[in-house]
Amino acid sequence: MKKDELTYQKLIDECQKLRREIEECRYSQTQNIETTANLNSLINNQDASIWSINNQYQYVIFNDFFQKAYKNTFNIEIKRGMSALEILSSELSAYWREKYDRVLNGENLKFEFSTKVDNVNSTFSVVLTPVYVNGVITGATALSQDITEDKKAEQLLSEKNANMLAIMDNTLESIWAINPSYEILFANSVFKNEFYHSFGVHLDKGVNILQSLPEVLRPIWKPRYDRALNNERFSFIDKIDVGTKVYYVEVSMNPMLEDDHVIGASFFANDITERMLAQKNLKENESRLKELNITKDKFFSIIAHDLKSPFNSIVGLSDLLVAESEKGNETIDISRIIQKSSHQAMTLITNLLEWSRSQSGKIKYNPEYFEVSKLLNEEILSIETLAVQKEISLSNSISENIIIYADRYMISSIFRNLLSNALKFTNANGQILISANQDQECIKFTVADNGVGIHHNDISKLFVIDVNHSTNGTQNEQGTGLGLILCKEFIEKHGGKIWVESEKNKGSKFSISLPIKK
Repeated sequence: MKKDELTYQKLIDECQKLRREIEECRYSQTQNIETTANLNSLINNQDASIWSINNQYQYVIFNDFFQKAYKNTFNIEIKRGMSALEILSSELSAYWREKYDRVLNGENLKFEFSTKVDNVNSTFSVVLTPVYVNGVITGATALSQDITEDKKAEQLLSEKNANMLAIMDNTLESIWAINPSYEILFANSVFKNEFYHSFGVHLDKGVNILQSLPEVLRPIWKPRYDRALNNERFSFIDKIDVGTKVYYVEVSMNPMLEDDHVIGASFFANDITERMLAQKNLKENESRLKELNITKDKFFSIIAHDLKSPFNSIVGLSDLLVAESEKGNETIDISRIIQKSSHQAMTLITNLLEWSRSQSGKIKYNPEYFEVSKLLNEEILSIETLAVQKEISLSNSISENIIIYADRYMISSIFRNLLSNALKFTNANGQILISANQDQECIKFTVADNGVGIHHNDISKLFVIDVNHSTNGTQNEQGTGLGLILCKEFIEKHGGKIWVESEKNKGSKFSISLPIKK
């Protein structure tokens, strides 16, 4: 090829290369324009201020939202290439320069910025991020959102929480909450003070409440906390004995949920000691009222029936005695029946009066030292005539040197009723034995007979006021059942006991024990 042709071909190649470069440049510009358009569309559809600056603090990109907000705040129309600092006041310029410089040195920043917009205080959250090109920082991008309403809501919630905490802290109840690791989330002053006075531990946030308890209480409280942390809601009453006083505390345990997951548990404890004591007193008063009603019914029953019967016999027999005497007939048998009825009436009246005085609290416990055998012989003498009539022997084996410290009147009533019962339920030619034995703690007296005995089903009824249990004697002697009840009340005033051992048709053995005064 000739030299001119080579030169021409080379020129053509260069032109084609240039054309390709021009086409590539045009394509690149088209792409840049499309990219810029897409970017502008993206950022302009955001309800947030977006902008960027170069390392000379000049605006490079900003969205319409930021441009409008800037206009409303500073009354300035911003443009690309405009300095982001020179248009601000010196105070604001210094503030933003410090932020931009930190980002242009590679730091990511997130902060809140407050200013006035239309004379209204507004708060914005701002995120600043460095822009890197080929590993070199060429500027910074910014994203800012108006969080004024969020801050107001946060302030309102904070105030509500503060009010709620104040209410919980000033209540009389103990209130506390824990997380699933048994660590304190909240404890009001009442619970903190009670816990410290009880166990000497200050309960601050984060303290493990189980480890703060004495070891003996941990096995009791851990299952309770676990039940609440396992989404169980329940309550219970604890009885707390501190030695000098017993307290009753009602505790309510409640799981705390977030998105249906247990994140902890809250607890409310209330001192209900006064309420429990009031309920206890109410029950005692109800029981006492019931007992008084039973006593009243028993009293009128005795007056209406048991006391009336022997007096009817006395009146009727005394009329017969007068009639027989006028005829000159023998009246010894009638006289004996009158005597027997009179003794029954006297016993009934005596027991009734003693029981009435006991129920009204008029019988006072007045203990003294005295010789038991002498007192017992007086009671034996008072029933000796009736014993002779039934041909029953009375044997007193109590030593004369036995001296007790007790209420003479009550002990006399006890022996009188036990001897009267033994005499009533022992057949003719029977035997009654009175004995005593003593140890270091107490002295026991026993009145035993070989009479008709008591069925085992009836033994539990003998000392109960609300059970109407009375049996006629071997010669149809009547009774009220008051005697043994009196014996029980009187012996208990001494701190002693009364009991019976009996077998039907073989006899009975009534025993009383009195503690020895030391």
